[in-house]
Amino acid sequence: MVKAIIMDMDGTLLDANNTILPETKQKLLDLQKQGVRLILASGRSYTRLLPYAKELQMDQYGGMLIEVDGIAWYDLQNNERHVLRRMTPEEIRSIMQHLMNLDCESMACFDDGLYDYIPASLMELKKKLRKEQKLPADFPWTAGPWGWLADLRDGYPNITYIDDAMQIKKNINKLQIMQEEEALKKIYAELKHEYGNCFEIFRTCPRQLEVLPKGYNKGKTLQYLMKLNGWNKDEVLAFGDGENDVSMFEVVTNSFAMKNARKFIQEQAANITPATNNENGIAKALEQYMRQAR
Repeated sequence: MVKAIIMDMDGTLLDANNTILPETKQKLLDLQKQGVRLILASGRSYTRLLPYAKELQMDQYGGMLIEVDGIAWYDLQNNERHVLRRMTPEEIRSIMQHLMNLDCESMACFDDGLYDYIPASLMELKKKLRKEQKLPADFPWTAGPWGWLADLRDGYPNITYIDDAMQIKKNINKLQIMQEEEALKKIYAELKHEYGNCFEIFRTCPRQLEVLPKGYNKGKTLQYLMKLNGWNKDEVLAFGDGENDVSMFEVVTNSFAMKNARKFIQEQAANITPATNNENGIAKALEQYMRQAR
């Protein structure tokens, strides 16, 4: 019997337009009415997850959030947030300064904002793109996982552009690093070699890396919630498409990599969804799983 379903957001629950498709939404609403609990697990903070949780009525059915890849979780029914770990400015200073010597955009994210370092070469590219796209003057310079200009103000309204790691004054939830895919592979290898013993470092999508405190990930926090709620590993279904989702696959029996996930991710899951995130992949996988379970 399925007691909970945990889902990554970007590339998994959400389509390319950052929306939950109607068929998937209806399937998840129906399952909640049957007693299944939903968990959204993301690198996003709770501020960027709450609108989707409310759309799915998760506050009415005991839903939860695993946010910032596992450093916190949110009880929607009781409106309670539980922060497990943050990093101090001193803790991240060395790795942040190291990143500033590389040709990548590096962000240190806190609950309602971020510190953003943009190298000169990327700033020139951003200026060109802003002009071509005719974006307003107040549009942020921040990159996103799918492009060099992305408006992150819905989750991070307080953005500070920096050129020195000493300018970071707040405790940090995570670092996120943006660069084109091939260049990012080299940055990833270098960071793993230099800082892999001190931090969790993984690729969330082809253009984005994330750095978290050592020992914290989606899977560890899911395991904690499973114990808290008395769920066995065969009673939880996990869906994801990125490296930061593999830790969830490792703690449940029935894991699902999205059809749009990289081959490496698919190899870590017990199942692959019959369709992509743009084709109601979760809903179709759930229908298939329920038929087979009867």
